[in-house]
Amino acid sequence: MHIEGEEGEGVYDALDFLNKVRRGEPVDLGSRVLVIGGGNSAMDAARTAKRLTSGPVTVVYRRTRQEMPAIEEEIEEVLVEGITLEELASPARVILKEGRVAALECIRNELGEAGEDGRRKPIPIEGSEFEIEADAIIMAIGQVPDVSFLDGSSVSLRKNGTIAAHPQTCLTGEKHTYAGGDVVRGPSTIIEAIADGRRAAEAICRELGLETVPPAVVLHCLSKEEIVSLKKTRARKEPQNRAKMLPLEQRGGFDLVEETLTEEAALSEAARCLQCSTFCDKCVEVCPNRANYTYTISPVVLRLPKVSCQQSKLTAKGEEVFRLDQTRQIIHIDDFCNECGNCETFCLHDGKPYLDKPRLFLRESDFELEEDNAFYVERGAKGWTIRRREGGKEARLSVENGGHEALFENDLLKIRISTVGSPSSGSGRSPTNGPADFQIKAMEMKKDFQGEFSLAGPAKMYVILKGLSTSLAFLPFEEM
Repeated sequence: MHIEGEEGEGVYDALDFLNKVRRGEPVDLGSRVLVIGGGNSAMDAARTAKRLTSGPVTVVYRRTRQEMPAIEEEIEEVLVEGITLEELASPARVILKEGRVAALECIRNELGEAGEDGRRKPIPIEGSEFEIEADAIIMAIGQVPDVSFLDGSSVSLRKNGTIAAHPQTCLTGEKHTYAGGDVVRGPSTIIEAIADGRRAAEAICRELGLETVPPAVVLHCLSKEEIVSLKKTRARKEPQNRAKMLPLEQRGGFDLVEETLTEEAALSEAARCLQCSTFCDKCVEVCPNRANYTYTISPVVLRLPKVSCQQSKLTAKGEEVFRLDQTRQIIHIDDFCNECGNCETFCLHDGKPYLDKPRLFLRESDFELEEDNAFYVERGAKGWTIRRREGGKEARLSVENGGHEALFENDLLKIRISTVGSPSSGSGRSPTNGPADFQIKAMEMKKDFQGEFSLAGPAKMYVILKGLSTSLAFLPFEEM
């Protein structure tokens, strides 16, 4: 913290303190303990200190409880256990007596404008200094990663000492150097660090030209009866099954405070699951104009050839994998949407369905005015065509009824693709089901281009067309 007296006897770093307690080493706290900080480490330190001393334990925080970064449950348990929270107080100096902690001098704060993290900045109030008597002070703030090993490199650091890295690839300014977790994010969770590691691994594989295939996850496919039952469950509010907590009078030691659920309670809690990863449809349910529709597909894994242009010639070399595991998909019909925002408000995945989901236009004139994420479907006596606009450019894919080939065309090339599968049941006027491969039967370059062209776009168009033509064939698609 770089304040006067912090080198005195009785001043502890929170992590060092917790490690000593965990190892069973003696820690002299006296009877009055102050914990400085508002994060989870501060809460852990305060609750641990409460079990080691008979006197008061106080958490000193420079903002208010509402701005504390600790998990709300941790804050609540701290207060339940009789620990005091001293809000709007910043440490100014540690008062020592014969080299040992005697008190902490603080200055009172008021909250100013919000900073970059969204929390209001504490502003010291001149002349508001006060003292809190203490025998020990535990510092649970100012923990920063040691990045001194990066001196002399081209890795950039932010003002707060964290490493500047690309949010999607975790690539830093140094070639072949990736970073993630707390060293990039600041204090965060192990889940976020794991996610960064995965993003970095995928980026490294792409740089090395290695194919990354995520582990196959078998999602449960709900039957119609299960979906009806699940909708009934969603219509009822069931209270959470909470684990029993150790009574306060028994919390003098380090026995487990929160017990595990009983088998009966665990099964009851599991029954509250709304199966959002398999069956969401929230944006469908809350749309007053019925602009969001569900359509179903079979899980798809396609091996797509990689098309590249070399010396003004098209070549197909290598493969990439296109995968869709979830059987229920959402299409947004833009013609019906008035952008009320309901789907965004209630989205369980922090999304904006009216913008994020594939946007289908029923009128060609409206479709042609769009720049991105726009689809238009036509059907005729011979087959179906789906058109797509991305980046202001249009592509189209056509499939004949009962056929096993698709014709894709954009401003760069024209490709005839063979799809391995079987005709769908029903009217006989829809694309084939369940392709395992996209095989190029013929291709023609319309305009010279550099690099590779991915067939993931045509594959997405094919899957959407297949789903719409089988699940939502009642929509008023224009006839070709």
